[in-house]
Amino acid sequence: MKFIQRPRGTARRSVGLAAVAVMGLSLVTACGGGNDTASGEKITDLVIDVASEPDSLDPFYRNAAAAGRFYRLAYSSLLQWNEDGTTTPDLAAEAPTVSEDRLTWTVKLKEGITFHDGTPLTADDVVHTVAEAQEKENASVWLSALTYVTDVKAVDDLTVEFTLSEPYAYFESKLAMLPIISDEDEYKVNDTYATTENGSGPYKLVKLSRGSKIEMERFEDYHGDDYAFETITFNVVPEDASRIANLTNGKTHIVPDLPAEQVDLVTKRGANAEVIEANVSRLFAYPSMNADRPTSNTDFRLALANAVDRDKIVQQVYDGAGRANATYLTYGTLFHDEALGQAFGGKPDLAKAKEYLKKSGVKLDRKLSIIADKSKSQTTSAATILQANLKAIGIESTVEAMEIAGFYEALVTGEYDLIMFDSPASSSTGFAPDYVNGGLNSTAANNFAKFKDAEMDKLLDAALTAPDEASQAAAWKAVQQRDVETQGNIQITVSQAAQGWSKDLEGYEPSNLMWFNTLRNVK
Repeated sequence: MKFIQRPRGTARRSVGLAAVAVMGLSLVTACGGGNDTASGEKITDLVIDVASEPDSLDPFYRNAAAAGRFYRLAYSSLLQWNEDGTTTPDLAAEAPTVSEDRLTWTVKLKEGITFHDGTPLTADDVVHTVAEAQEKENASVWLSALTYVTDVKAVDDLTVEFTLSEPYAYFESKLAMLPIISDEDEYKVNDTYATTENGSGPYKLVKLSRGSKIEMERFEDYHGDDYAFETITFNVVPEDASRIANLTNGKTHIVPDLPAEQVDLVTKRGANAEVIEANVSRLFAYPSMNADRPTSNTDFRLALANAVDRDKIVQQVYDGAGRANATYLTYGTLFHDEALGQAFGGKPDLAKAKEYLKKSGVKLDRKLSIIADKSKSQTTSAATILQANLKAIGIESTVEAMEIAGFYEALVTGEYDLIMFDSPASSSTGFAPDYVNGGLNSTAANNFAKFKDAEMDKLLDAALTAPDEASQAAAWKAVQQRDVETQGNIQITVSQAAQGWSKDLEGYEPSNLMWFNTLRNVK
């Protein structure tokens, strides 16, 4: 079975995800080359049409694509991801110094860095950032990333020392993910930075117009190389047809949320468009673990997992740009096991689903509720296919499309049955496999389904601290096996992102990450 069945008749990159997994995610690197328009004029004011806006600008509150696209331009991290999967210094002056036992990490900061409000960025700000991210009441999306950090201290103004309890195999990747905030601001979750920002990144916020746009301008005192654009504007345009029209009519320069089935249309109308082979998203369902919900029963979850027609979703919803999936650790991620990733197959196994349903002992006296994330039209389409699949095993259900802000409270309290969500793996992990810990570890703040399994916690800990590649591969395989057996999130498909961009934007290539990581390469 092919991994990705690409839309017909369109040009694609030569790097496939099977090769990506083998090569440790060594990916095609975007190159510069100018951003002159066809008329010879440089594009100084970049316009990006997005399908939805972030419900908060707080870089600790969300790691979804809508939020990350903004705060990755507004904030800096100690290290930054490169498109080949490596990291290089960002706020750091050089690569971290690591002790022989890998428990002490020392980071030297660049001199003269300032936040957007003009205050200097020092080691104290890094200590403050870690403290706020580790505060459980803040429920930061970066909490699980700092699980093994037992101490962080400012050795001097420009030196930070991290102490770990275990030799965390992916700590370097976390240093490239954690946005650094100022200790001059009293941080309150989804308050201090909900509608504003104070980062040290290449662009600063000018204006947030709810439901309309986010306007940013170049930060003149940025510590790195200047980006090519004086301003970047994110326009909120929910309708696919409108985003495509704006792109092909020259009103906008980038459309990141492009349905794969629209790639041919966009290219025929004269713009660039492609499926980004290494930019992978998981379509899954959060099952409520509240004791009074049927989805808290493992056998009931396995009944649902076996009932899904994944091939139909891949073809009808993602136009072939995807594949069936059974594990949180997705295809294309380091240490993914192919057999386990295909454990439920592409076609539904109704006999097995009915067997698990009977074993569960669940007797529904109502319709099962399915909430679909409205920010992606594909999610609602997939939910209606799931609805038909469940009917085939005797489960009646309803589908309701909602914005994240509308269902978030239910997600936190567990007052729901299923919430369908499409989440890019790269938004929370870069290229490392440890994002699984954030979703399935019982202590992780972003384990929104509240899944608790002692065996899974033990296996995750072993995977995160395995000392070498062979032991890491074995440990992650064990994690995937347990995932297939428990389905803490009900995995459905893996799909690839598609993006369109103006031919006037010369030198631009879409990033393999869900934020605009390659804008820095446009000269």
